[in-house]
Amino acid sequence: MTGFSSPERAPAAGARPFGTTASPRPTTLSGRAARRLAQGPLDAVTLMREVCQVERLQADAAERMAQALLGSHPEFIRLPSGHWALASASAPDVRGPSGIMVAGAPATGASAAGAFAAPESAPDDPGPSLRDITFSVVDVETTGTRAAGDDRITEIAIATVRGGAVIDVYSQLVNPERPIPPYITALTQISWEMVRDQPRFRHVADQVLARLAGSVFVAHNASFDWRFVSEEIRRGVGHELSGPRLCTVRLARVLLPELSRRSLDHLTHHFGIAIEARHRAAGDAVATAQALCRMLIIAERDGVRTWAELDALVNSPASRRRRTASDRRRRAFPLPVQEDSSA
Repeated sequence: MTGFSSPERAPAAGARPFGTTASPRPTTLSGRAARRLAQGPLDAVTLMREVCQVERLQADAAERMAQALLGSHPEFIRLPSGHWALASASAPDVRGPSGIMVAGAPATGASAAGAFAAPESAPDDPGPSLRDITFSVVDVETTGTRAAGDDRITEIAIATVRGGAVIDVYSQLVNPERPIPPYITALTQISWEMVRDQPRFRHVADQVLARLAGSVFVAHNASFDWRFVSEEIRRGVGHELSGPRLCTVRLARVLLPELSRRSLDHLTHHFGIAIEARHRAAGDAVATAQALCRMLIIAERDGVRTWAELDALVNSPASRRRRTASDRRRRAFPLPVQEDSSA
């Protein structure tokens, strides 16, 4: 079932690729690295995250992994900037931590099928403005937690955000081709009777990819939803999902340090957002999208104007250290007395 009409997004003439893409999945790690670097050089952290499908990775560990994986292959080189690139590339571009092209000539090699683009940037331009970016806020309901195992998606929703507003909502029940555990039905209210006549994920993969193409993939605890969507795309159409991601849990840690918890219930309560259907994909996706819009306003008030700046704010080592220190201070505060236990 589909909500509002699908947003119109056309690539600009002579534009550079940005956002989520899907392309045939290479069979080796070095092959995956080569395909990713065909779009331009990347730092070791971003490259190893995408090649090895690791959500959190320290810089020193990423450097060791990249050296071990690519160092002995002559087709890969490490640039003076520290970025990895294909040896055959000429006048390479340098991409920031999100994979956004921030300087240099157009990338060598074709971009992945289905990718859209952002306007060209000047050499010292940090990248697309937040108001010009499309954010695809994703939520999935599943049969369990093992994306690479036997668990499957039972429902997917994508709320499209652009210019600070939700402009489109897509929602679809999916036949997971396996039983739904009773405790999952109790949580989501999705039963086998509801999904047995619904399409398999492979039959809706094109619709999903069309909505993700050229956008930033956003979710509350993004690694969970990314893993499930990526695995379903891989199994269904044999393609690999790649591109910039944003986790609203991590964004809330940076922008809302006063919150004691960053669950979706706590975050939406903080903003006064009502979730129409909790633990259903559309309800959770729309609520997350509305919270994202509020947090983007806070980020802009703090001087964050571009995707590169927002990505650095969320993912920089300094930000992680500040979040950890803030959490330690918060845990050091005494808890309020809930009841009089002296009687």
